[in-house]
Amino acid sequence: MKKTRIIATYGPSIASAKKVSQLVEAGVNLFRINCSHGTTADSLKAARIIRDGSKKSRYPVGLIMDMSGPKLRLGRFKGEVVVKPGQTISLGSRRSDPAKRMLEINYPEMLKAIKPKHRVFVDDGTVAFDVVRVSPGRITLSARNAGVLTSGKGINLPDTKINLPSITAKDKEDIKTAVRLDADFIALSFVRSPGDIEQAQRLIKRWSGHQRVIAKLERVEAIKALDAIMNQCDGVMIARGDLGVEMAPEEVPHLQKEIIAKANRNRIPVIVATQML
Repeated sequence: MKKTRIIATYGPSIASAKKVSQLVEAGVNLFRINCSHGTTADSLKAARIIRDGSKKSRYPVGLIMDMSGPKLRLGRFKGEVVVKPGQTISLGSRRSDPAKRMLEINYPEMLKAIKPKHRVFVDDGTVAFDVVRVSPGRITLSARNAGVLTSGKGINLPDTKINLPSITAKDKEDIKTAVRLDADFIALSFVRSPGDIEQAQRLIKRWSGHQRVIAKLERVEAIKALDAIMNQCDGVMIARGDLGVEMAPEEVPHLQKEIIAKANRNRIPVIVATQML
């Protein structure tokens, strides 16, 4: 038995039992359902397809339910917004209007904490901005580089501290769904302290579940509390994309090796994910 496992994220391109079966034959060991994209009904359908496609497997195939967490995102809009260096766009609480380069955000409260000269990264840092103006319910950004903005992309604010709940109302419902589906793991997003893990474990116990909790390491706060988090959780995920935005990208490979070594010493699984190349 190999010690390294392969995780595949479920999505539209594999949304059939036949496709899932082909992936299992190719070596996939676990499937991840991303709760950030879809409803409870979507998760139930995805789990059914995964189970149907893997029931004839020669080895056990696991299921990971990945919580959305308090992820800052662009709102929903049609088409795309192309930006060039020096061009400006606005983020705010109003409905997106791509033609006017005004985009809605999913957590307007963040606008109160952002200051001029703060950095704003979109889509794992693919497009970088500087805040040039702050006004009630709206901020204006100047692009550092060229890029394309599309609906629902994630936002990182490395210079801004925002108080967000670690486990949202949606996460609670998704944890309940994970218990209902008899998933193997629950991946908890944007963990900041061992208390976040404890809260998830209490919710699992409330609904008589047995799921193990994976702490997703995406924030600097998590790295500072790494030892305590590892003592509380059942596994960790190194989210290279978010970490590469929250800190200098060149620090991530060294940190990755350190986390893997600590996880091995603690005898817990460690997942390396996103921006692998």
